[in-house]
Amino acid sequence: MQTDKNRQLTLTTIGRPVDFSYPTNRAIAILTIGLMIAGTAIALIQDAAWGRALTSGFAWGAAAFLAWALCRETDRDRWFSAFIAVAFAVTSTALFGHPKFLLLFWFLLALRVVNRSTGNPPGILDFVAFYGIKLWLGFSLHWTIPLLTLPTMLFADLQRFSLPVRIGLPLILPLSALVLGFVRGWHIVAPQWGWIELLVMIAVILALIPVIVSYRRVRSVCDQAGKPLLPHRIQWALAWIAAATVLLTLTGTATLQDLGPVWGAMIGTTLGWAAQRTFGIPMMLDG
Repeated sequence: MQTDKNRQLTLTTIGRPVDFSYPTNRAIAILTIGLMIAGTAIALIQDAAWGRALTSGFAWGAAAFLAWALCRETDRDRWFSAFIAVAFAVTSTALFGHPKFLLLFWFLLALRVVNRSTGNPPGILDFVAFYGIKLWLGFSLHWTIPLLTLPTMLFADLQRFSLPVRIGLPLILPLSALVLGFVRGWHIVAPQWGWIELLVMIAVILALIPVIVSYRRVRSVCDQAGKPLLPHRIQWALAWIAAATVLLTLTGTATLQDLGPVWGAMIGTTLGWAAQRTFGIPMMLDG
């Protein structure tokens, strides 16, 4: 049996390898490769250079995979929600351009810390990666990102560590926000949107609220521990991703294009929930 000390010294726990024994995992792998090829081919047809064409193909595939992975965290029970998210992410990438992939990866790590979808709290390397990405994004994008990371620490099982670490890890976040804001400037730029964009954003967030409220039972189990996921963690993960996305967008930190797969994950979660309740689509518990 694993002791608290061993759990504390675990290097990494939140990585989730794609198990190709599941049909939906095989499907997203094939779809990702197909989209990479399609994105490259379309760019070549439009007379793009090979380097730019390959970059475009990679963006199509990566946006699709990350939208799928994000939606697997926001809607663990419904396999089809993630593929709805893929459709929106690819459409956003094709029409508006590439998202910010490091920002998407930060979202994915944060969701796994809150959800604990592997069944284990984050390990030492997980904290190093999470904090490293957060600090870089705070420096390169906006000082508010460390503050947006702070709520996720409530779910990181910090009681495993000594008192200085338990205090220091959360305290680093507001302190780094203050330093980055002072060094980089306290800029907040209101996005230049029309009514259509604002109404769409409001509609997506409002539609997500009943999903959060109704997620009181989770059938999926943790990948490594084999225990049922805790519903309140899923609910908090959904609330956090919605709040973080809105704040990043309204402060001018990220555009709708930058967060296309994140919006896709929220839309996929909402439409998947509605479709399952309306049509009774079976919940395939996998991956």
